[in-house]
Amino acid sequence: MAVAGHSMEPALREGDWLFVLPARRPRGGDVVVVRDPRDRERFLVKRVRSVEGASCVIEGDHDGHSTDSRDFGPVPLASVVGRAAFRYAPLGRIGRV
Repeated sequence: MAVAGHSMEPALREGDWLFVLPARRPRGGDVVVVRDPRDRERFLVKRVRSVEGASCVIEGDHDGHSTDSRDFGPVPLASVVGRAAFRYAPLGRIGRV
């Protein structure tokens, strides 16, 4: 999966390719792929700030240029597709997320 849209400096950059593990219950600090609550066909890559009951608060690492829970509120845990575990491209950036 390629990261599209806004970059998440410094953890992720636009164009990074990620290996995503199926989601269990995310923890604060995890980088996750979630369905965009405004357009379920679109995916977002964000960091989990907190998990509260059946939802989680997600934020981008680039505060001034990120659309996240500060704009649309917490997202249901059912919308979390998976946890980004490993960056496999580009070659110079291979490693754990």
